[in-house]
Amino acid sequence: MSSTDPFDDPVPHTIVLSLDDAFRVLEAIEDARLELRERGAAPGLQDELATVIRMLHGRLGLDEGGSL
Repeated sequence: MSSTDPFDDPVPHTIVLSLDDAFRVLEAIEDARLELRERGAAPGLQDELATVIRMLHGRLGLDEGGSL
C-alpha cells in the first residue's frame, strides 16, 4: 500500500455514529491513552491516540476542556 494513496486508509470516512456512541468511543480512547501514559508504555501510540482524540474533540464541537 502506498502512503500517498488517499484510499489507503482502512477506516471509511463515512462512518456514522449516534452522539452517545461517539462519546463512548472517545471515552474509551481517552481511557486507553491514560492507561498507556500511567504505565509509561508505547509513547508513539500515545501520540497517535492524542491526535485522534483532538480530531474527535474538534468534530464533536468540544473545546480543549472537553465540554460542549
